[in-house]
Amino acid sequence: MADPTVTSPAPASRPVKTPDGSRVVLAHIMSEHDTNLYGTIHGGVMMKLIDDAAAAAAGRHADGPAVTVSVDKMSFLAPVRAGDLLSVEAGLRRAGRTSMTVGVRVTSERWNSAGPAAEVATASLTFVAVDADGSPRPVPALDVPVPGPS
Repeated sequence: MADPTVTSPAPASRPVKTPDGSRVVLAHIMSEHDTNLYGTIHGGVMMKLIDDAAAAAAGRHADGPAVTVSVDKMSFLAPVRAGDLLSVEAGLRRAGRTSMTVGVRVTSERWNSAGPAAEVATASLTFVAVDADGSPRPVPALDVPVPGPS
């Protein structure tokens, strides 16, 4: 039986990072090679870009490799066409001990239009940081400011 008067040492504090430190924006001009039979960008092409941006954000936060564990939610909101400039912005929403949740927002703008960029997709993915052996490893905590009264 353990001695109740002996306490375990406090866990070593882990580093803390802000969401801005992991933010990533990837931009890609969509081409005819990316289209499906309907003439719009194939969902799988957009999914790959989303996963790439989210993985980069998770890797930045983790200071090393992180692997996709799940796609928690993905919504396609509007079609994208060849010639559109797609911007994929990813950033951390949560950091656990070894896992991270990354939010992604995708916008599209036409080269031949002066109109604003339109939101075309959103996603939320979970990643786990891994070491050289592929085992989960700890990640920094995430410092998310608590909004105050306005």
